[in-house]
Amino acid sequence: MSRKSKCAIILTAGFILSRIYLYHLGIRLNTTTLSWFYQFLDPIDLRTNLFQSLYYLHIQPPGFNLFIGLILKLPPHLINTAFSAVYIVSGFLITLSLFLLINELSNSPIIALIFSLFFCISPPVILYENWLFYTYPVALLLLLSTLFLYAYLQNRSGTNLFIFFSIIMLIVITRSLFHIIWFIAIFIFVLSIAKEKSRVIALALFPLLFVSTLYIKNYLIFKEPGLSSWLGMSLIKMTTTIPEKKIIPLIKNGAVSRIALIPPFRSPDLYKDFANFDTCTQIPVLDKKYKSTGFVNFNHIGYLKVSRLYFKSALSLIEKFPRYYLLSVLKAGYHYLRPCSDEVIFRTENRKRIIAWVDIYENFLTGDILEGLWHRTYQNRYGREKVFHFNFLYIFIPFIFIWAFLVVFQRINIPGLNRNKLIVLRYLLFNMLYVTLLSSFIEAGENMRFRFLILPGFYIFLSLLVKYLTGPKPLKHKSSL
Repeated sequence: MSRKSKCAIILTAGFILSRIYLYHLGIRLNTTTLSWFYQFLDPIDLRTNLFQSLYYLHIQPPGFNLFIGLILKLPPHLINTAFSAVYIVSGFLITLSLFLLINELSNSPIIALIFSLFFCISPPVILYENWLFYTYPVALLLLLSTLFLYAYLQNRSGTNLFIFFSIIMLIVITRSLFHIIWFIAIFIFVLSIAKEKSRVIALALFPLLFVSTLYIKNYLIFKEPGLSSWLGMSLIKMTTTIPEKKIIPLIKNGAVSRIALIPPFRSPDLYKDFANFDTCTQIPVLDKKYKSTGFVNFNHIGYLKVSRLYFKSALSLIEKFPRYYLLSVLKAGYHYLRPCSDEVIFRTENRKRIIAWVDIYENFLTGDILEGLWHRTYQNRYGREKVFHFNFLYIFIPFIFIWAFLVVFQRINIPGLNRNKLIVLRYLLFNMLYVTLLSSFIEAGENMRFRFLILPGFYIFLSLLVKYLTGPKPLKHKSSL
């Protein structure tokens, strides 16, 4: 038996034992998100009228709501089990995929085992794996796309390339952060490195057409150019650094809507002066102000106008006060550099049950212990108290990015990194930069949740650093006199 196979068996055993232990601790998949998360349609509509509901979904791409709807059609006593099974299997697949990629790129099963095993027992992975949301599945899909791209480069199999483009398609129809432009950029990248370009075009055609059809559908029905109508409600958050006293004169002279001073994602009653919430389209997901669970239905057709007003106001304010927008980008960067397991995201029983491990991870591994040395407390425009402090990630994340650039552009010579591996690493770095930059420029709040999507990428580049530091150095040729 090869060393790779032995390490894979140890990794599998470690994953299974860790999940048994977590179950013993009381860790369970948190499905309370079904009732109140903004991104989800009413569970009753998903169960009883799935395809009409998805057709008129405008707040999010349809992928994850489709997944939820299909599971909800199961007998009630099987629903939680089915959700849990999907997430456990996803956890194993993401762990195994990380192992396979690190092993292929570093040629070291031991390094691959160490990094993958730590990854699967780290607090962020435990918490996201037990949270019914699209973050964990999308992180898996991104890693699988990297794996299948590498498989295609190795054997030039059309099947692997079609699976790669299909995974890219699934990412776009699941997470609005990944726009069709992202898909097209990747398609052009693969086309540029392929010898059989007509074959690449043929294999990418169906996934790209499917995504394009959804975009066209949303534009024809809602006049929305994307798969989510929330850009305005997200972008207005980037203006909360602007003092209210600077905005009020603009409202008085009509340059900016009064909605700019109302926090986004609020109940219909707060927006009754801006949009019609007494519609009668005869389509439940567009007419309901509230879901059957009692929480706001943000897919109500009235929120389309609300988000557009926010978008227009946000653009005006950003144009007039670019310095404050830059401050918001820096604030987004601060959130991005928070631990992925931050209590801003997780305030659940699962976090409490592993709080000792979370504290060790966040205080000593990611550096929250520095809060005791220096921190600053402030209140935002809405009177919410915030704490600002540094951690180790302020140094570590930029360092990994610098290291990644040195590797992919061959400023560092790592033995065994051939053309195919460098292409995969460039694809990986592209996705890391895409998520980092786009999320920081359009959203300030849960940016550490966005970083989890690319967390495996940081592990991969760090593993190459360990390989470089511990492995044999390439011989330097002496010039003859």
